[in-house]
Amino acid sequence: MGSIVVDTRGMPVQILILVFTVLLLGAPFSWAKDHFDEPDAEKLVRVATLTNNPPFTFDKRFAEKVQRETIPPGLDSDRLQGYSWDVLRESYHEMGYTIQLYIYPWIRAFDQVKAGKLDILFPTGFNQERASYFNYSKEAINHVDFLIYIKPDAKLRWNGLASLEGKTIGVLRGWNYGLEWERQSRIVKYDVGEILQGFAMLDKGHLDGLAGYELNFDYALQQANWRNHYKKLPVFDSTDEFAVSAKKNPDGEKLLGVFDAGKRRIVEKGIFYKINAKWQGAGVQETNAEQPY
Repeated sequence: MGSIVVDTRGMPVQILILVFTVLLLGAPFSWAKDHFDEPDAEKLVRVATLTNNPPFTFDKRFAEKVQRETIPPGLDSDRLQGYSWDVLRESYHEMGYTIQLYIYPWIRAFDQVKAGKLDILFPTGFNQERASYFNYSKEAINHVDFLIYIKPDAKLRWNGLASLEGKTIGVLRGWNYGLEWERQSRIVKYDVGEILQGFAMLDKGHLDGLAGYELNFDYALQQANWRNHYKKLPVFDSTDEFAVSAKKNPDGEKLLGVFDAGKRRIVEKGIFYKINAKWQGAGVQETNAEQPY
């Protein structure tokens, strides 16, 4: 941007005063505008997550589908909401960190953090494969229970995951369902892109069941006023979910430590309990096995 040149020859004193006053007042606003998106690099964390994962991370109603936002302490995302987002945001903001938020499909978010291009991925369940390339926070963000949804008239006698041998079960693409699920080689696992897509395929008979995260899937059905009802088989596994960073990221462990410290602080200050109340206990383990939904 070029400099402004003012020719003052022959101008009345009052006009000169006015011109210089405008220039002086305008300078701070110009500087602020030019530097708003340039947070202190020492207290900046680049975070990736997904949407369509209620009540943990999902879009605000009518929000613009922006993929990147810069969110300093005291502010919130224009697009993202949810229990897990509130926990992560408040934890980093408590430590004075500005968040650069990237909202991507899960596979892309996962790959960006795994490659070290972004710092933190959340919320992320634990498994041995992921532990080979991710470091995990010590503090959990939320808890999930894994179970299978089936149609109410389905004739299936439950005897653990072995009951599903030869059945076609929908799974959310790229989602973690625990070690026991990974060991099942005789279940036909069919990838679906979104929660409601999976239920629609179950309704049409394309799937024998849908493997889900209980709280997330129940919440998605409720928010969509879904017409059909399902039977939930008993919980077959569960996990806490965390913030993770790539082992190859030189700042990863430090940024996870910042999150851990911030999470402990918001617990001490009561902020965490307000988040839990806001989302009606979304972070607390809840089990409703074999109950229709």
